[in-house]
Amino acid sequence: LYSFEMVPNFQRGHVWNETQQIKYIEFVLRGGYSGKDIFWNCPRRMNSFKGPFQLVDGLQRVSAVLAFLENKIPVFGNYFKEWEGHLPTDCFFNMKVNVLKTPAEVLKWYLDLNEGGIIHSPEEIARVKLLLEEEENVNTKN
Repeated sequence: LYSFEMVPNFQRGHVWNETQQIKYIEFVLRGGYSGKDIFWNCPRRMNSFKGPFQLVDGLQRVSAVLAFLENKIPVFGNYFKEWEGHLPTDCFFNMKVNVLKTPAEVLKWYLDLNEGGIIHSPEEIARVKLLLEEEENVNTKN
C-alpha cells in the first residue's frame, strides 16, 4: 500500500558507525527529546498519504533504530531480543511529512535543512547543489 524511498540520490548514505548508532539509541531510551524529528516528502497527499514517501532528513536516526530492532547492535549491552518486556513504552519520534511536488523543491528543502550545519561537508552540499542544477535544467527544457 505504501512505498518508502529510504536513500534518495541526494542522501549522503549511511555515515554513522556502530558506536554512534548505539549512543543514539541509548539516548532515546534514556528519554532524550531532541533529534527525534524525521522528515519525509510525499507529493501525492490528497486527504490521505498514499506514497511514495521519500526520506529527506533522518536517515542516520532511522537506520540506528532499525539496526537495534533487527538485533544488529546492542544497547546498554543487550540486543533487542533480550529486552522483551523491559523497554520503555513511551519512546516516540515525530514524523513530519511535507507535500512538495517536484524534485527541485525537495532538493531545495534538503539544502535548507542541511547547508547551515557543520555536519555535512562542503563536498556533500556541492553534490546536492549539482543535483538541483540538473533538475532545474531538466525543468527549463520541458
